[in-house]
Amino acid sequence: MPSYEVEEIFAGKVIVSHKIVAPTPFRAAKLATNRDVTLRNSEVRWIRVFEEDRRHRAYEYTVIERPQFVSRAGPS
Repeated sequence: MPSYEVEEIFAGKVIVSHKIVAPTPFRAAKLATNRDVTLRNSEVRWIRVFEEDRRHRAYEYTVIERPQFVSRAGPS
């Protein structure tokens, strides 16, 4: 399986990087962050994945944010 360098980026700066072995860049991003990911649009916090053997090819993803549900039920 190929290896990838996964960088988590916030406001243009790398805040953490990981070395991941995975079948695809998409799966590497998911494994590195332990979250669901999707293709990047224009988010400030995002994920860049480089192929280890071909550093010129990069992939961009972002974490899928799930809405937090708040219970509106009153005290029992």
